[in-house]
Formats: sequence, structure tokens, C-alpha cells
Amino acid sequence: MENSYKKEALFSTHIFQFFNNDLALKLKDFILNLDEISGIESKVSPNIKNNLVESEFNFLQREDETIIATKTFFAQCIKEALNDLYNGSYDYKISFNDSWYHISKKNSSHDTHKHNNCSWCGIFYLQSGNLNDKGETKFINPIEFNYSDAGTTHSNEVSATIIPQDGKLILFPSYLRHYQALYTGDKDRIVVAFNSSIIERH
Repeated sequence: MENSYKKEALFSTHIFQFFNNDLALKLKDFILNLDEISGIESKVSPNIKNNLVESEFNFLQREDETIIATKTFFAQCIKEALNDLYNGSYDYKISFNDSWYHISKKNSSHDTHKHNNCSWCGIFYLQSGNLNDKGETKFINPIEFNYSDAGTTHSNEVSATIIPQDGKLILFPSYLRHYQALYTGDKDRIVVAFNSSIIERH
């Protein structure tokens, strides 16, 4: 008797990467010209943020040419990502629920967490340091096994690594737990991050 079977790959998770180095340079200059911040001004989970400063969560609400260009870029990337997933050419009304920036010092880290009350999240690396400075963004495998043996080694990836790079934007679904590994660079690392919701699809 001939053996036959069907295999399906279910529950895939997508992380998108886009690049805009020119905008990253402008946005970095914009941030560095703001009043200096200290501590975790957002007051969100300060106990998991080590040796970094964080703005309030309203960064993209500013009426400034650079900020407007940044929101436009983020929105275009989200639309492109969603149209790729849905194999369509839709337009979307997007809400940036929260937005902020980090300035991370040498030996900084951001412990494991995920973002609530949103669908897609983004991290835009403005100044990332050198490749050997570490501080990678690590995403935790959302599929959790309650047992491990030779039959589970096909899905034993504990985490996926994103290497920070100036001008790189990563988009990821909000259910993904992630963290910033220890950053050892002498140059400050600067990133902008956001949480977004899709209000309408046309």
C-alpha cells in the first residue's frame, strides 16, 4: 500500500524590515536637539530598562516636518507589510497609539516584554553603534513546548535575532515577546519605537 500524507505549515509569524537611512539621520538630529531627558519619563515598566533613558509615549504627536515625514514613512511600511500578508492593495487608517525614543548608554539592556493594546509594533534604529557592540533585538519563539525530546528538535529555536543597523525599521506583531541584549558600545544607541492599531481597511 502506497503511503501518502499532507503537510501544512500553520501559525507563521512575520517580521518585516525596511530601510530609510536619510530619514534616520534627520530624526536623530531632531532628537538630539530636544531638551535632554532623564530616566524613564514614560514611567512604563522602569524596572526592566537598564542604563537607558526613555521619552514620554507621545513622540509622534509633535507638529514638526521631520515627525510628519516619520509618521508617513511608518504608515507606508505598515500598509506595504499588510498588503503583502493579505495579497491585496488596500489602504489603511492607522493609529499610532504610543510612540517614544530610547537613548541607550554603554552596558544598557531592555528585559523581555511584549506590547499590549495594539496590533503592530515598530523599532527604528537611528544610531546603532558598531556590529561588535552587541545589543541585538531578540524575539522569543511564540510556540511554547511543554516537553522536549528528539521529536521536538525541529522547532527548538528559542529566539530570532535582529541586528541593529542605522536606518533599519522592523515591524512585528505585538504578541511577540522580545528584549534588547546587553549593548556594550561607547556611542549612545538611539531608537524610535511605536505601537499601532489598524482602524479601517479600504
